[in-house]
Amino acid sequence: MLNPVSSVTFTTHGALRKSALRQANERLVLNAIRENPHLSRVEISRITGLSPSSVTFIVKRLSKDKLIREQKVDGAVAQVGRPPTILRLLPSARYAVAVDISPTGSRVALADWTGHILETQPVDWETDAETLLRTLHGAIRNFVNSKPGHRILGVGVSVPGTWDDKTRTVTSAVNLGWKDVAVAPLLEKGLDVPVYFDNNANLSALGERWFRSQGARPLENFVFVTLGGGIGTGIIVAGYVMHGAFGRAGEFGHMTVFPDGRRCLCGNQGCWEEYASDRALARIYQEKTERKLQPHAVADRARRGEAAAAESLVEAGRHLALGLANLIIGLNPEAIVVDNWAASAWDIIEKPVWEVLRQRVPTAWLEGIRIYPSAHAEDSSLLGAVALALTRYFHSFDHSEPGEARNFVQMRG
Repeated sequence: MLNPVSSVTFTTHGALRKSALRQANERLVLNAIRENPHLSRVEISRITGLSPSSVTFIVKRLSKDKLIREQKVDGAVAQVGRPPTILRLLPSARYAVAVDISPTGSRVALADWTGHILETQPVDWETDAETLLRTLHGAIRNFVNSKPGHRILGVGVSVPGTWDDKTRTVTSAVNLGWKDVAVAPLLEKGLDVPVYFDNNANLSALGERWFRSQGARPLENFVFVTLGGGIGTGIIVAGYVMHGAFGRAGEFGHMTVFPDGRRCLCGNQGCWEEYASDRALARIYQEKTERKLQPHAVADRARRGEAAAAESLVEAGRHLALGLANLIIGLNPEAIVVDNWAASAWDIIEKPVWEVLRQRVPTAWLEGIRIYPSAHAEDSSLLGAVALALTRYFHSFDHSEPGEARNFVQMRG
């Protein structure tokens, strides 16, 4: 199935330069190839709306710049003229660096622009934010310097908590004890490539949209629920990440599910993440067994027949479903995707989750909705950071005249 390609949304003042229009059409073709890596020139023309002659001209230019490659279809016999060929991105043409900041294990990775992670460097957690950020910066610099400068499209950074894009700070990450941490200045220092930031839940959603299985239709309206030390939700509406008026959209982990419940790190009582996050599952299991166990290991024990492990998963799964019910009723998504412990134990908790949803959500709201585990599991926010760097290239182009402030026209992602 061919995925429809994003169109350009022009929101600038004045006429576009000829070079900007050319760049926009190039990005349109590149994005078509990225989303459908077996396209012919004829198919590109059909799904982009560009004329066949324009597509031929653009493909020749991209091939000359060694951004794409054409290859003959194996075993294909041409009806008329040359044998048919398909187009693919040349993986080594461009790269992105991704950073995932997490108390369970921060990582810096190098990926090619098809989304394949080539190398990963783990970074030990530091309670001192500045020390951690300096260590991460060193790893970023090493990856950026490992490739020619023009081949690195950018650095995507997945940050915990609430990100303020105006001040370039993590304003609050209650599970880490961070408040108003100036992340950007330390990570951007001395780099000659752009650095982009967003919340880890938002990027998990972006990564799910960008890196679904080959040929799968991109999700347009869905929620990604990440279940690490807390709970975060990345919300995609009409193909865009929803940030809200002040960049704080999606903090459903601090939605109240039990008004007189457990005290949360945020200061409230009964927050969803106190009952359905990774650490909540670990606590539930410890209360039943007096043993500490990592969340993913609870699922392993349940599959080996341990009753306490199975009971812990079902209890956490039912609590997970309470929050999902509110997401379904409030947002009406086509799908909800879960990661971390819920992804690793989905075969165990799927039934109790749906039992709660059918009890608490009117039937009309459940029609057509899918709930499933992310195939990326604990790599979801790291891949989202890769996607963040790539989307700025594939979905925007420079509309500035020489000497002017940079003015980007974005395409729908």
